Amino acid sequence: MTRITNYIILVLLTLTFTTVKADVNLIEKTLRSQPLTVFDLGLLRLKNDLRQAKNDLVLEVDNKNVSTIYTEALFSRRDDGIQLIVSAPMSTHLNANSYMVDSIKCRKIFEKVKNNLLKGQNESNMIHSKAASYLSEVFTAPTQWNAWRYDKGFTQKLVNFVQLEVTLKPTQSYAVKNKVRPFSCGGSLASDYQQIEITRKFN
Repeated sequence: MTRITNYIILVLLTLTFTTVKADVNLIEKTLRSQPLTVFDLGLLRLKNDLRQAKNDLVLEVDNKNVSTIYTEALFSRRDDGIQLIVSAPMSTHLNANSYMVDSIKCRKIFEKVKNNLLKGQNESNMIHSKAASYLSEVFTAPTQWNAWRYDKGFTQKLVNFVQLEVTLKPTQSYAVKNKVRPFSCGGSLASDYQQIEITRKFN
């Protein structure tokens, strides 16, 4: 009786191991079969570049702690384009009387992030050419060279396809105490200071 019981247990363990192994193999096979597009690769690069760029913003956040700055790169179906998001916590201003101060702060952060992303591009080029060159590199696979990189019409659309938005977000305690809301500005990576638009103003 004991031998039969042990045999049954052994069979069940074997079946369980086989099932688990099969599941693991299926997961591995499924994941390996999914293609990685240059769109996916570009988003990953943009996410990483934004995380690096926020290190230049230490003087722009009240607590001097860049780890509190939120960054993200994602595709927005609502806007039909890629959104580069930078959200900096604030514990001052953001009220009806601080519009100019907030707009200057927002545009200053925008400029710093943009310049960080575009550093390394040919300094002799105009800002639009630098933005187009950067984004073309971002969306090119290491082993490929895309013909569209020479299509100025396409790269113009690519620059407009990617938008950077900076949000000055009040900390929770400051927002509750002073009844203030976020302040945002945005534009493309080819936008100069005067072209950066206030995209949301809740106050």
